Amino acid sequence: MMDKSWINQDKINNYEFLLERLAGGRMAVYIKKFEILQKETANSTMLSDCVPVIMDLITCDLNVDKELRQSLLHNLVQMVVSSESVVQKISAAWKTDVLLGNLVRVMREHVMTQYKHYQLYTHNVVTVMKCLAQVMKNNKAKENKFIQTTYLVGKDSCTMLDVLLKPMQYLVNMNKMFNDLGCLLLNTEDTDYVGEIKRYLTQVFNKIQSKLDLVSEIIEQIIKRYERRCDKTKLDDEKWKKIKEKLVHIFEATIVTPCSFTFNLYLNYYFPSEKHLNEYLTTLNNKIINK
Repeated sequence: MMDKSWINQDKINNYEFLLERLAGGRMAVYIKKFEILQKETANSTMLSDCVPVIMDLITCDLNVDKELRQSLLHNLVQMVVSSESVVQKISAAWKTDVLLGNLVRVMREHVMTQYKHYQLYTHNVVTVMKCLAQVMKNNKAKENKFIQTTYLVGKDSCTMLDVLLKPMQYLVNMNKMFNDLGCLLLNTEDTDYVGEIKRYLTQVFNKIQSKLDLVSEIIEQIIKRYERRCDKTKLDDEKWKKIKEKLVHIFEATIVTPCSFTFNLYLNYYFPSEKHLNEYLTTLNNKIINK
């Protein structure tokens, strides 16, 4: 993907002033902080939509014991409550300071006190995934239902596997967001907070890595088994291709560690063509001349 980007190293060297303003200045920090606000807002809606779907699954379709149901419900409710709370806090902070000066401090408290629920959810959901895989293996009708039925979660149309993995996907995405933020030039206080957040998240991922590995194995088994059955029943190739791509995407989005932040990625994300960058440079130059 990076090799196909329109910005090469020569262009990067020629845009030193722009790089200083974008990658090292307040604009880049603000954009990344605002992305975190957007992610948290979307996560709050996503979690609320996941709860009834997951609870219906573990109470009606799967033979999950009462203790696990209660634990999983507690994890989900705590994630919803904490997510709504932090969205309110950082939204209020944004109204008083558009540059979100206090965002990292607020997020540090949120991560250090509430991410344990995501960790516990990951541990519990492995058991649910095993039960789900077993039911799908023994019941072809339910296998079709779980793979082909979709639910509206936020703005996404999700399969049951999507819904179960959404909180874990969020955990991976937020880890990447803080890694990206840590690559920017922050003030001393923010640097310290981001450092604490990253160290804590490293501990979290060390504890759940074995669970993520198990999830990847279960998803792989589901894909292979369903593909074999589809071959036997001669399911339409294009239909199965779309289903398989969806399942592979779930796996990659949840398990594969996102790449680290780079200038190349940043520039190509916010300026998808050279025309966009030239327009921005012209605007920036006019502002400098007019001062």
